[in-house]
Amino acid sequence: MVADLLTSLRPRMQQALDHLDAELKTLRTGRANPTMLDGISVSAYGSMMPLKQVATVVSPEPMQLLVQPFDTSLLGEIRKAIVEADLGFNPSDDGRALRIVIPALTAERRDELVKRAGKLAEECRIALRNIRGDGWEQVQKAQKAAEITEDDREHGRDQLDKLVADFNTKVAEMVAAKEQEIRTV
Repeated sequence: MVADLLTSLRPRMQQALDHLDAELKTLRTGRANPTMLDGISVSAYGSMMPLKQVATVVSPEPMQLLVQPFDTSLLGEIRKAIVEADLGFNPSDDGRALRIVIPALTAERRDELVKRAGKLAEECRIALRNIRGDGWEQVQKAQKAAEITEDDREHGRDQLDKLVADFNTKVAEMVAAKEQEIRTV
């Protein structure tokens, strides 16, 4: 019973970790990365659409992004969306595509990004604790329903704590790597 519960909680915890990874990828470092623009939505054809659905984003050089819309009539809307996203980018328009030169990060901006990474990590830890709480509730209910013994309940708590500790270690490693990447000039 307890082993099945742990098996069912692991994918939820992995999903929280994957979400953290995706969020960390959107944080800007000193290098250009097409995922920096993943969270941007563009007003196109009467509705809001993700930038990925209306344009191709590539990084032709280490400090530059190139946004090529599928329909050049959307160039102005894409430019507007990128500027309004407040990422600190100022795209230049050549009539067919947008070029974004990634400015060098200031020390203050690096500190802000490190703080943002820390907040994202804490959100992930909270999600992991919530998942652990759900699992612990299920273990307690099973013990009250006499499906498991008190020893099984304590073993379940130990296993839950170990599982959460393993995932928290992964969170710490991911954030430390991202902080190192941000701080690298």
